[in-house]
This record gives sequence, C-alpha cells and structure tokens, in this order.
Amino acid sequence: MQWGRIDGARSRLLNLVLVAGLAFGSSAAKASDDPEIPQAIADCERKVSDACGTVGLAYSDPANDQYDIFLSLRFLQEACRGNHAASCGRLALVYLEGSEDIEADRATAGRFAIKGCSLFDKTACEVAETVFAEASSDQFDAEKALRYRRVNCDQGGWRSCEDLARIYYNLGEFAPAEQVAAKACDPAHSEQRSVCEFAASLRQRRQEIEQALAERHEAQRRRLAERERASQVVQSFLGQGAYDSAIYAAIYHSRQLADARTALEATLQAGALGSVYKDHLYVLDYWFPSGRLNAAVNAEIERRSRGDGCGIYNCTNMPGASSRRWAAGAGRTAASRSSSSASSFQPARMKSAAEISRETRNRYRTAHCTMNNNANRYLCN
Repeated sequence: MQWGRIDGARSRLLNLVLVAGLAFGSSAAKASDDPEIPQAIADCERKVSDACGTVGLAYSDPANDQYDIFLSLRFLQEACRGNHAASCGRLALVYLEGSEDIEADRATAGRFAIKGCSLFDKTACEVAETVFAEASSDQFDAEKALRYRRVNCDQGGWRSCEDLARIYYNLGEFAPAEQVAAKACDPAHSEQRSVCEFAASLRQRRQEIEQALAERHEAQRRRLAERERASQVVQSFLGQGAYDSAIYAAIYHSRQLADARTALEATLQAGALGSVYKDHLYVLDYWFPSGRLNAAVNAEIERRSRGDGCGIYNCTNMPGASSRRWAAGAGRTAASRSSSSASSFQPARMKSAAEISRETRNRYRTAHCTMNNNANRYLCN
C-alpha cells in the first residue's frame, strides 16, 4: 500500500492521519516480537472485539515485519463489527487509499468512516470529511461534509476549521466564520498563516461594520433628538395659542406629518383655522390629500377665495371688477349709476396741437432760463 499517496485536496490532512494512526508500530514492539499477538488471535476467535482490533491494527501497520494488509482486513472487520472504534477508522483509511492488494473504494471507506466517527475515532472522522467533501467524487455530499468538518474542527483540526470558516463566509455567515477562523489560528505555526490572515481580515471587516453601524446609530439618535426638539417647539406654540406659528414650525422645522397633524387638529378644535397664513393652507392641502383634514383646509381656502370673486388677484385688474365693487359698496348696480348720471356727463375738451406745442415750448424756456450758471439767462428777460 502506498501510504504517502492520498487522493484529492485532503492529502496533507491524511498524511497527518497516517502518522497518528500508525503510531502503534512506532510506540510498541513489532507484532512478530509481541507475545500478546498469538493470544490476541486466539481471543479474536472467541469474538473478543478488542483482541481482533489489536491483531488487525498490527497487521495493517507497514512498520510490522509481518505486515499483511489483506490479512488484516479479517481482524479489522471483525473488530469494527464489535464497535472497536480504531479498527473502523483503520478500515476507512485502507479503503480510501487502496493498495496493491485492495482496490480503493470510497463508498466502503465512507461507511466505515461514518461508523468509526460515531464511535469517536478521530481518524474515521477525518476520512469521512475527505470522502464526502471531494466534489469530483460520486460520494460527494455537502451536508455530510459540513457535518464532519464541524466535528474535526471541534477536535482541533485547524485545516477543517479553515475550510469551515470559508464555507461560512461564502454563505454570508460572517460571525461564525470569524469565530471558527480565530479558533484555528495559532501564530506559532507558520503553516497556519493562511487561516490567521483570514481570521484577521474577518475581524477587520467586523470592526469596520461595527464602526459604521455605530456612526449610523449616532446619526439616527441626533436626528431623533432634533425631531423631538422641533416637536416640542410645535407644542410650545400650541400651548400659547399661536396656531399659525405651530403649523409653520411643523411644516418648515419639524417636517413631520405627525406634528403637522397635531397642529392642524388643535387649530381646528380651537376654531382658529382662519388665522393660518394661506400659503400654509396650500402646504397642508398637499400633505393631507384626502379625508377630514383635507376637507377642512380646502373649505378655508375656498372661503377666502370667494370674497368678491377676484381670487388672489387685485380686483382692479379684472374687467369690470372695480365698477361691480363700487356699485356693491354704494348699494346700486353699475347700470343704475350710468342712467342717473348720463344727462350731466360732459366729456373733457381736447387741446389742439398748437396749444400743446406752445405749452411745451414755454415749459422748456422756463427750465432753460432758471438753470444756475446759464450764461445766456439775461436773454430770457
């Protein structure tokens, strides 16, 4: 079996798995020299799972002089059936990699990995993540991959944490992404530089967002405070009975529909709508386009516009308006006034051209002769 060759992007992870998983051979005597192996084989025949696991792990260890990966499968499978966690993890690793005697089988590796991980075997959990996270594999399962990444991250696998953090980031879940990346970062290890940089970028992003939110909240607080002060001004005018001033403050300072409504309601209740400046009524008509308040405002605008029928314009600019107004004031119609004065009316006499020319010459002569410093003024005598 070529233990240094691991399929896919998780090769660096599984190399670490192999070092940890095969520590059996480096921490104990070789199986051929271990007197416990013959006894373990005998116990395994009596269905003792731990004994089967001991034999299977020994025979699947490349450091063992009697290494036999194919023979080890019998003992590992018997042990795994008896819930021997390490044997399930070793089987998952064997079928993930394959060897000269055993064909790689990710589906089988995944089944052993799931069982081993459920028994809290770290190697099995790491193999499960590898099997289900490989996008090009027919065993790819995003949900399972995410589940086992979480498990491996919780068990201290920093690479699983880094992958998990980047998944969270891509999902828009920035808070857990930062937490997981920070957990995986250990500045003392240079190989973890990438996850440390990722954690730092997420932290900076969060701080910038928090600063922007704080500034936005402060601006909103100031706006609300200013709005409250403007509302208090409206209420102050209403308390003084200055209804037009209250409406003015609501329109041009508070600029809040609620304040304008309060001021208008109070003005109507006091019967003081007639004291409101007409331009303010036009604004209120726009702000309250329908309903009871709009009807009241438009009634007041109509009342002021009726008068003599002149609207907002000077009545003297309307044809016949002056005569009608004069007749109404004198209690007579324009026709009766004309008939009563027709006999005494005499049109003014128009001056002739010669008279107008003479008067103009005399006017200029007088102005010329009375000018100061006029050297020819003696000629005027």
